[in-house]
Amino acid sequence: EVAFISHNEIRVRIRPGVGRDLPLVVKVGEKSTLTPYSFSYDPPYIEELSPDSPNAEGDQLTIYGGNFGPTAILAGEVKILIGQRRYDSNLKMYTEWVNCTSYMGLPIWQQKGTGTPYLYCDLPRVLVGPKDVMVSVAGQNTTSKATEGADGRIDGLFPRCQATYYGQKEDAIFRGPVRDMCQDECTLASAKCKDSWNAENRTHDREECEELKHCTKFVDMNEDLVNCTVLTREDEYCRPCPGGSTCEVQTQFEAEPISMEGYWRFDMPVSPENCGDDYNERKHRTHCYDVLPCNPAIACEGDNTCAHGYTGEKCDFCCDMMHRYIKDDYGRKIPNPECWAGNKQIKYFRQYGECAPCPSNPWMIVAILLGGACFGGSIAYIMKKKHVSLGIFSIGVDYLQILALLSATKTPWPQVILDLYTWLSAFNFNINITAPECAFELAYEDKWRMIMAMPALMLGTVFIFNWVMVLLNKFVLNKRGKDIYAHSYRAFGIAVTIMYYIYLNLSMTALEVFNCSVIELEDPLTGELVSDGKQYMQETNWVCYEEGSLQVFLIPYAFVALALYTVGYPIFVASVLLPPESARKCREDQILRAQDLGYTRKTNPHCYEHRLKYGKLYYYYKPKCWYWSLVVLFRKFSIATISLMFRANATFQMCMIVLAIFISSVFQVKWQPFMSMSEHEEVLNDHKEAVEAFREEQERARGGSVSQGQKKLQLGGDAKLERAKTVVAAYFWNYNSVEIVLLSCSILVNLFGIMFESKFLKTNSVSYETLANITFVVIVTSLVYVICVIWSEIVVAIFPGLDCSHIQRLMDGFKHNADVDLTRNRAASSDVGMELNDLEFSSNPIFSGQSENILSKEDEDRLVKSHPDYINLTNTISDLQSQLRMAKKEKMSMGKRQGVKLAVTKFKRGFGKPGPKKAALDDHDSVGGFDMAKIMDEPEPEPVPEPGEKRSSAFGFENPMRAAKGGAEGKKG
Repeated sequence: EVAFISHNEIRVRIRPGVGRDLPLVVKVGEKSTLTPYSFSYDPPYIEELSPDSPNAEGDQLTIYGGNFGPTAILAGEVKILIGQRRYDSNLKMYTEWVNCTSYMGLPIWQQKGTGTPYLYCDLPRVLVGPKDVMVSVAGQNTTSKATEGADGRIDGLFPRCQATYYGQKEDAIFRGPVRDMCQDECTLASAKCKDSWNAENRTHDREECEELKHCTKFVDMNEDLVNCTVLTREDEYCRPCPGGSTCEVQTQFEAEPISMEGYWRFDMPVSPENCGDDYNERKHRTHCYDVLPCNPAIACEGDNTCAHGYTGEKCDFCCDMMHRYIKDDYGRKIPNPECWAGNKQIKYFRQYGECAPCPSNPWMIVAILLGGACFGGSIAYIMKKKHVSLGIFSIGVDYLQILALLSATKTPWPQVILDLYTWLSAFNFNINITAPECAFELAYEDKWRMIMAMPALMLGTVFIFNWVMVLLNKFVLNKRGKDIYAHSYRAFGIAVTIMYYIYLNLSMTALEVFNCSVIELEDPLTGELVSDGKQYMQETNWVCYEEGSLQVFLIPYAFVALALYTVGYPIFVASVLLPPESARKCREDQILRAQDLGYTRKTNPHCYEHRLKYGKLYYYYKPKCWYWSLVVLFRKFSIATISLMFRANATFQMCMIVLAIFISSVFQVKWQPFMSMSEHEEVLNDHKEAVEAFREEQERARGGSVSQGQKKLQLGGDAKLERAKTVVAAYFWNYNSVEIVLLSCSILVNLFGIMFESKFLKTNSVSYETLANITFVVIVTSLVYVICVIWSEIVVAIFPGLDCSHIQRLMDGFKHNADVDLTRNRAASSDVGMELNDLEFSSNPIFSGQSENILSKEDEDRLVKSHPDYINLTNTISDLQSQLRMAKKEKMSMGKRQGVKLAVTKFKRGFGKPGPKKAALDDHDSVGGFDMAKIMDEPEPEPVPEPGEKRSSAFGFENPMRAAKGGAEGKKG
């Protein structure tokens, strides 16, 4: 359409179109231009990009502008290219053009409903950062360049990483959550290299700066000039955030991976090994990221921040004395900000794999433990002097050690149960209960070596003590012969006993070095397990089996400790107990112990030294089970190994412990190995031949003979067994029953631990609290039971004359019928041929010291006075005296009313025999279970003399046990 025409000018309005260098011909009339001119439409232009910050991993890009052509046909071939900065092998920058193709087969040229054309394409994976956009329509190109303003804002296309991905533009700094603040300030070494960077050559001028993080000057929002870390020197592709971290979408800045709660982010030097799949797209950085789970997970609060009381990389350490100070970039010692609150130090120590607050006064705990040890040692010493078996202590300690081991499991025990386990660990001789890290700068490896050196220190102390005593005996006390070395065997026996009790702690400590497992934690965003595949030592978080690790350094020492202690000590015990000759001595010594013999060399000619050296290894057990300490050691070793080696799976670990304890229970029920005080007579009856052989050997040594009645006394007849029942049943509980009960409680507690592992139980729920209370009740009840048994042993041993009639009445309630029959038939004991008047105590090895001077006068007095028969008869005579006085008064008052004269038969010696008037009374005429007819016909007996006291009365007793014998005759009545 011609709008204007003149001789020199023609103006026309052309139709919409696109293209360049189109031919233009002017025709006037019949004439036209001979040479065509070229004509080009205006090139396309870009007004808007949507989105202007697309996903760099791929997105759909819409371009609005003009001159895109009125129709797709006229537009012809439409191209959209994205230009990004790249560097060649010589680090020279060039622009790489990436084609933005059609999306799902749709044409790039699109048209709105209003007829306005626009372009739509599928943006490929591109680098992060500002991009050039080139549009080509009908051969005409236009380019839109992204520009960065003074405020850092980008005008143009700027692809970014979206959620769960990270990547930065060239020379980006780590701004952190606030746009204009530096999140990661440069280290001193990096700051010194900030001027070493050559932007033209893209390298550092100084070689020592190549491995350091890049650094640049940055003015923050407070207008402070700071040295801030440069993340990258090139535009980079987006990479997925490492598991355990989050890359939140930010509108003002690009996000870097931030560790989530329970994880720690490491900055690793760039290498194929450290960066893995990210290496090719992160090799232009100095560092890449590795996110690992913390151990324990509660130590890390997220964003590389430690929880209260934790410190160090990955929060591996506690704020103890060792970590209260750190060194700055200049090597100066400064307070650790994570371990100080103002001027007050935060003190924590590692307990059960977590950091726990230090005791307010750790020395008080040491004092309490030492006081408890002294008290327990004093009680054990007194009971040993009283010749009371300490087997119940061994049973109790073994049980408490097993309970304390449960704290090493990963079971989520309630805090009250863990606190209880903490105090019980004192029986494992666990020095961690005193929290030495809270008082001293003590590294784990030093503490470990100290524990491993304890047996050597103990043996050295015993050795020095032995030779000091030898010199003292020889040159000061003027002893001769074997008396010089009399203490040596006992000292050696003490060392063997201590080793038995610290065996479990030594084994667990040695095995800790090998307690390595892979630390895994589930990513809450993806549900995948996060781990680096490496094994870490559970107690210290050291990398296992890696050159340079402290765990590798301790392995040789751990092998030596396992060989000497964990394996060596059981082999030593086996070499002592299992050889035939040694086994014979153990059995013989236990038979003597059942007779309350063998405490001197003369009463134990074959096994005395054997008892002093090794007696603590077998003296709790019956002769047939002299080897049982090996079974107990194997049980301890099994539980310790299970507790440490299967720690990664708490449920499987607890099941294995239950299995080990259940097998022990089966063997315990089958063999009943412990020899309680109440089972001495049963043991003697089971070994009559051995007892008689020993008696005959003693008689041959004296050149004497023994009567049938004496044999029956030594072998332990029914009458003596009945007397033992009446005394022991009220105070002593069977040790085998105690062991079975405690093993059953151990199984119950382990089963409760498996329940705590169940997902059914939620912390602080009603079910959780109920199970916690039940567990606490079971543990406390078992402890009370053990204390009651030990209390009964202590009371009877230390206070033999204590009136415990209330306990006896309680026991009578359970065995009423048996006691009544026993009381009414005491006189029947004469049927077994053990008439006390006919016995010769001088032939029994217990009392033969009077004639053969085997025992001194003091030893004889002590032995007789502590003998259960003596104690029993003394109490019986006292009761009879009171009842006899009351009976006489009642009889006399009855005689006065009825005019009957009482006839009292006098004793010629002892209490005499029952008078003829016994038959005149009915069976029901008794007081307190005693035959009243017999009591009323007999005169009041005189008090039994003390041991060693001579009598010139009508009783005529020279041996104190004969006085007791007379009392026994009165008790029959």
